[in-house]
Amino acid sequence: MFVLLMLWASTFSFAAADSYDSMYVNTLNMSEEEVAAVYGVDSSKIEVKPTRQELQEQKEPEYVMREYNHREQVIVGVSVMLCVALAMVMMNNYNPTR
Repeated sequence: MFVLLMLWASTFSFAAADSYDSMYVNTLNMSEEEVAAVYGVDSSKIEVKPTRQELQEQKEPEYVMREYNHREQVIVGVSVMLCVALAMVMMNNYNPTR
């Protein structure tokens, strides 16, 4: 019972402390002008910038022409596959009981 009584009393003390807090302002039913007056925000000084999406929509798409060296790719691919095949053959012939 004592714990319940303390919990019940603490809810009132939190609400009382919150209402006396100097930073606590209930702006639920305030207009934009009243909120600006309370917080000191001047809407004429706020700089409105375009969003990232708007910036991307205005930009022309850029394409990068990539040139591939197919001969080099074939040589690298063949050597890698040869190494893999060699490793598979060596592992298949490995028998520790011999």
